[in-house]
Amino acid sequence: MVLGAIGESPLAIFLLVSVGLLVAIFLAIPTTGWVSQKMADVLSFFSLEKFRKPPPLLSKGDALAMQGRVGDAFHVFRQYLKEHPRNLEIYSRLIDLAFGPMQDTELGDAIIAFGMKRLDRRGRRVIKRRRNAILFGELYP
Repeated sequence: MVLGAIGESPLAIFLLVSVGLLVAIFLAIPTTGWVSQKMADVLSFFSLEKFRKPPPLLSKGDALAMQGRVGDAFHVFRQYLKEHPRNLEIYSRLIDLAFGPMQDTELGDAIIAFGMKRLDRRGRRVIKRRRNAILFGELYP
């Protein structure tokens, strides 16, 4: 039907095929972008932490604490906490240092109060239990 309208000359067939290819290419570019975005969303396993900055390497603070430089280790963990205020592991390390080697309950309670404002329900429960375990002698940091 289309060939009958434009004639059966080779030039007309070539132009028809060329126009069809151009239309397909221009439609394929946005379609592939849309499909790849949908696939990336599916393959990210529904994570809420898409493309955020990676968690800090806590080994620097741990190394300082093992060397006996507890104040420096506490300072390093506080810096990490400023960058990652919802990281539960950092709160655990700070609580261990404050209630353990530093024996500063006011500082430890300040860290817990800071965490209570920023952590979810599970995180708040974990830091409360950690504090109580240290104070009641069930955990020795």
